[in-house]
Amino acid sequence: MAILTIILLVSTAFALGDTMIRPKTPCEDARDAVPYGLVGAYIPTCDAAGRYTPEQCSGSTGYCWCVTSSGQKIPGTETPPGTAPVICSTQNGTIRPKTPCEDARDAATHDPIGAYIPTCDAAGRYTPEQCSGSTGYCWCVTSTGQKIPGTETPPGSASNC
Repeated sequence: MAILTIILLVSTAFALGDTMIRPKTPCEDARDAVPYGLVGAYIPTCDAAGRYTPEQCSGSTGYCWCVTSSGQKIPGTETPPGTAPVICSTQNGTIRPKTPCEDARDAATHDPIGAYIPTCDAAGRYTPEQCSGSTGYCWCVTSTGQKIPGTETPPGSASNC
């Protein structure tokens, strides 16, 4: 019985060769979740190791954009068809990490309807004036996004930031 088990193990190892079967990556899961033949659907592209390629494009619109290693779109990198794309693989050697403002903004997009979503500039810094989309109230913030007391203005009022 032991010899039969060893033969089975050796034949299985021989059949698999030197390659190991690995689980699908998040990119491969997202790519494979798109129904086959769905016209206009964005289909993520993955490299040979299953990671998101730095540049992602929509086949139906022609727009391209850069993504992080987790597949999150990097703000300010979207380019329309016919324009020179942003070089996603390097930006002075690396794609810059998200800023605290971008992290807070991206986290807030999963919050309930009416939640405050921070506004960041192209460099990822908090814009001096932040506003609530649901109430219309605006206020000034520090460079770290902290609300400056006494700066809140009601909807339609001029900003003092």
